[in-house]
Amino acid sequence: MSGGHLSKEFFELVKSIGESRSKQEEDKIILGEIQILKAHLGQPGISPKKMKEYMIRAVYCEMLGHDAGFAYIHAVKLTHEKNLLAKRIGYLTTNLFLHKDHELMLLLINTMQRDLQSANHLEVCAALTSVCRLVNIEMIPAISPLVFKLLSHPQEVVRKKTIVAMNHFHKLDPNIVLDHTDQIRKALCDPDPGVMGATLHILYELSKSSPQTCKELVPSLVCILKQIVEHRLPRDFDYHRMPAPWLQVKLLAILGVLGTADQKSSEAMYEILQECMRRADSGVNVGYAIIYECVRCITRIYPDHSLLELAASNISRFISSDNHNLKYLGVTGLAQIVQVNPSYAAEHQMVVVDCLEDTDETLKRKTLDLLFRMTNPQNATVVVDKLTFHMRTSVDQHLRRELVQRITSLAERFAPDNEWYVNTMNTVFELGGDLVPAETAFNLMRLVAEGTGDDDQKDMEFRAFAVNTYLKLLEKPSLPDILVQVIAWVLGEYARLASVDGYTIEDIIDLLCDTVDRSFEDPATRGYLVSALMKIVGQNGMKNSSVEAVIKNYRASRLTDLQQRCYEFEQLWQSPALMRKVLPYDASCEDIPINKRLSFLDGFVKAKLHQGAKPYQDAIQRASAKENLTGNWAEAAEAKPTLNFTPYEAPTKPAAGGYPAAGGLGGGSSGPWGPGATSDNSSPGATGGGGGASAAAAQSMSLK
Repeated sequence: MSGGHLSKEFFELVKSIGESRSKQEEDKIILGEIQILKAHLGQPGISPKKMKEYMIRAVYCEMLGHDAGFAYIHAVKLTHEKNLLAKRIGYLTTNLFLHKDHELMLLLINTMQRDLQSANHLEVCAALTSVCRLVNIEMIPAISPLVFKLLSHPQEVVRKKTIVAMNHFHKLDPNIVLDHTDQIRKALCDPDPGVMGATLHILYELSKSSPQTCKELVPSLVCILKQIVEHRLPRDFDYHRMPAPWLQVKLLAILGVLGTADQKSSEAMYEILQECMRRADSGVNVGYAIIYECVRCITRIYPDHSLLELAASNISRFISSDNHNLKYLGVTGLAQIVQVNPSYAAEHQMVVVDCLEDTDETLKRKTLDLLFRMTNPQNATVVVDKLTFHMRTSVDQHLRRELVQRITSLAERFAPDNEWYVNTMNTVFELGGDLVPAETAFNLMRLVAEGTGDDDQKDMEFRAFAVNTYLKLLEKPSLPDILVQVIAWVLGEYARLASVDGYTIEDIIDLLCDTVDRSFEDPATRGYLVSALMKIVGQNGMKNSSVEAVIKNYRASRLTDLQQRCYEFEQLWQSPALMRKVLPYDASCEDIPINKRLSFLDGFVKAKLHQGAKPYQDAIQRASAKENLTGNWAEAAEAKPTLNFTPYEAPTKPAAGGYPAAGGLGGGSSGPWGPGATSDNSSPGATGGGGGASAAAAQSMSLK
C-alpha cells in the first residue's frame, strides 16, 4: 500500500510508533489502537479497501507483541473476496496470524481448494503460499491432489511454488510424495532455473531418506552443476559475479549424499568437483562457502587422493587467515578431512594449537574438537595437556563436561603407560570431580586391581606407585568426592605397599580417620573410608583407638549404609581370624564361591518346619496358588447377589376392559387419593391395578 492510500489514523499510528521513546509508551499506543480496531471491525458494511488497512494495522499490533485475535476471522473472510488485491492481503494476514493447527483453518480449506483451481495464476500463487505455511498433515488429502496437478502449470512461478509445497508435504509425511517422484525428476529438467533450484531441496530430502532411489540422477546433477559453473545460467542468478552460488551449494550437498560409499557414482563427480573448487577461488566470501561445501562433499564420497590434497591445500589457507570466519571455516573443514585421513592434519598441528589462544570462544571450542579428532599415540600427551589447561581455566559447565569426556577418552585410548594414565585421571578428578561419571572411577580401580596382566612384578610396582600417589593427594585439605572414593579403595586394598617416607600402616590409618570427619557432598564417600579402615585393620590384625572412635561416632549415623558398615566392623573386630578370612589381601578380582542351594541353612529350615512354619514356595508354586485363589474368589463373587441388568420386556397392549374404572386408579371405588385412602400402599385397600404394576417393577429391579 503506497503512502497516498494511507488513512490519517494509519499514518498517525506508524508515526507515533516510530517516535515512541520507551516500551511502555509503545504498549500504550498499541493498546489504544486495538480498541480503535475493535470498534471499526464491529461496524457493518466495511469496504474491502478499509478492511485491507485494518488488517495491516492488526499485523502491526501482532508484530509488537500484542494479541489481535479479534481480527483473525476478518482476515479469513478477506480471502473470500473476489478482488485480487484484497484476497492477497487476506492470505498474507492469515499466514501471519494463524498456525497450522488453528481452529479457523477449517474455514480456509474450501477457499484454498477453489483458488488452487483458479484461472488467475496470482490467486493460485497466493493459495500455494498459504499451503506451504498453514496446511497440516490432516489437511493434505484434501489439498494434495490439486497441488500435484499444478506441476504442469504453464506459469513457472506456479510450478516453483508447487515444488515448494510438495517439499512441505514431504516433511510432514514422506510417503505422500513417493508416488510423484517421476514428476519431481522432470521438474529437475524444467527450462526455468528457478523451478530447477526449488526441486533441488526436495531431491536433497529424498536423497537423505532413500539414496538408492536417486543414484541414477548423479549424471544429471553433475551436468547441471557443470552448466552453472560455466556461466550458462542467466546473469540474474549471479552473486558477486559468482554463478548461482546457492544452487551450487545445494547440488554439492546432494552429490555428497549420493556418493557416500559408492565408488562408481563418486568417480563421475571428481572432475566437476575439481573444476568447481578452482573457479570458486575468487577471493569473495560466497566463493569460500562453495569451496567449503566442496570439501564437505569430497570427505563424504569415495576418497580420491588428488581431491583430498586439493581440499587440504584450500583449508590450510583458511586456517592461516586473519579473518575469524575463515579460520573457523578452516578448522571445521580440517576436522572433516582428518576423519578420512589423519595424516593431512600433521602439518597443521601448530597452527591449530595457535587457534586455542584466540579470543573467539566459538573458534576455541571448534579447535578443541579438531584437536580431539587429530589425536594419535604420538601427540596424545600434548593434546591432553592443552585440553587440561582449558578445563582448568574455563568456567562454562557445558564445556568443562565435554572436556572431561574427551580427556578421559583420550587417556584410555592413547595412554603411553599406566602411571601417566593415573596422573591424568587424578587431574581430571581434581578439576572436574562433580562432572566425572562413576564409570570412569570404576575403570581406574579395575586397572589398579588387574594391571596389565603381562608382568606381575610391574603390576605390583604400578600398584605401589598408585598407593604413594594417593597418599600424597590425601594430604590436601579438600578433594572431590569421587577422588576420595578412589583413594579409599586403593589404600584399603594395597596400603601395605606404601613406601612414602614417614608413612607406616598406623599413619595411613590415622590419615584415613582424619579424612572421615571432612564434609562430603556424596553420603557414600564416608562409607568408602570406613570400608578402607576395615580392610587395613583386618588384613594387619591391628587395634587402633582412632578407628574405635570413628566407629563409635558413626555407629549412630542417620545413613543406614554407614551405620551397617560400622556394626559389621564391630562384629568382625571381635574375631580377627574371621575378619582376615572375610577381607583377604588383594582379592578384589577373585571369584567368590557361592552355594546357590544354601545347604548350610538346612538344619535351620528343618527346625522351623518342625515348629509349624509354612514351607517355602518358589515362583511357580506361588503363581499357581495365586491362580487358584483368584478362581475361588471368582466363584464366590458369582454366588453373591448382583444387580439385574436384563432389560425390561416390551409392553403389550392390554386386553379389552383391562383399564381401571373411571372412579379411581386403585382397585376400590374411591381410588388411592379418595376418601378413606391411607398412605400405606401395602395395605389391602391400596393394592389395585396400579399397585400390581409397582410390585412387578420392584421385583424386576430386585437383587438375584
